Amino acid sequence: MMCIESKSDVPAHEGNVHPLRVTDPKIRIQLQLAGLRYMITRANWLISEANTLGIALKAGLMTSAEVDAELDRMGALDLVYPDLMIASMERGW
Repeated sequence: MMCIESKSDVPAHEGNVHPLRVTDPKIRIQLQLAGLRYMITRANWLISEANTLGIALKAGLMTSAEVDAELDRMGALDLVYPDLMIASMERGW
């Protein structure tokens, strides 16, 4: 049986910051494994997209601006230009 405790059921001294907590260790492991499988599929997708963009850029089929636009669309532009993203956040761009 899965036991989920709400925040109000947990004593304040436990420092629980999550609104729900899974207390059954077997279910918690299954949820963690599912989350890790999801991360692996997203990482594999990102590898595939990066390879495709790299090949297109190298072959001259895409410009740097087009690749940047694709990276931005995928939400990966900050992975490629982390310093630029940090600087733009500090400037409020």
